[in-house]
Amino acid sequence: MSYIDSFDHEYIGYLGYLPIYRPLQEIKGDKWGGYDFSAKPNNLVLGGGSGEHPGLVVHKLESVAAKFLYDQLLDEEEEKISKVDTDYIIDLCYADEILEFCSWSINQFAELKEMAEAKTFMTPLAEDEEVEDWLCKSIGELVFYSLRDLNPEHSKLLRIFSPFNIQATMRNVACPPPGLPSCGGRRVIDGELKWGLNRWQIKP
Repeated sequence: MSYIDSFDHEYIGYLGYLPIYRPLQEIKGDKWGGYDFSAKPNNLVLGGGSGEHPGLVVHKLESVAAKFLYDQLLDEEEEKISKVDTDYIIDLCYADEILEFCSWSINQFAELKEMAEAKTFMTPLAEDEEVEDWLCKSIGELVFYSLRDLNPEHSKLLRIFSPFNIQATMRNVACPPPGLPSCGGRRVIDGELKWGLNRWQIKP
């Protein structure tokens, strides 16, 4: 059992070998806990912590969505955006502490880069691209199209970018289709622990 299995959470999908979870309650990690992490329901977590893979907590989901969108703009398109909106986008894109790698080893960072370069991805890591940017754009695409309820800035970003030809350019996250039994997620309902909570499952 992984660390995240001690808390209510939903299973979102996979980015390569890293499962993607969303906590359904606040997780207050033990600072002595090794692979453990802290996270909230407005975060996503890649890797389940001890017992699975060290966690990568994605904070500020509005920032990863903004990175995904901003990366697609051509220079002449960017010039059409007002200075106020441009400043707002830049502030989101370059916010501090978006990705929190919790107790990752040097080997695990190296494995992440190797994974990101894999040709099995629709959009693998480019030669001149930082792994962190690739992660943000891959997750940002998911947030923009499928997790808009977790993005407090979705409406504003949509207004700014709707005049431009935004495409689903990454397509790196794999999500289970509706009806497929979940391989992750749990929730306590009426005092009873229920396993297998997939965000995309068909509700009875």
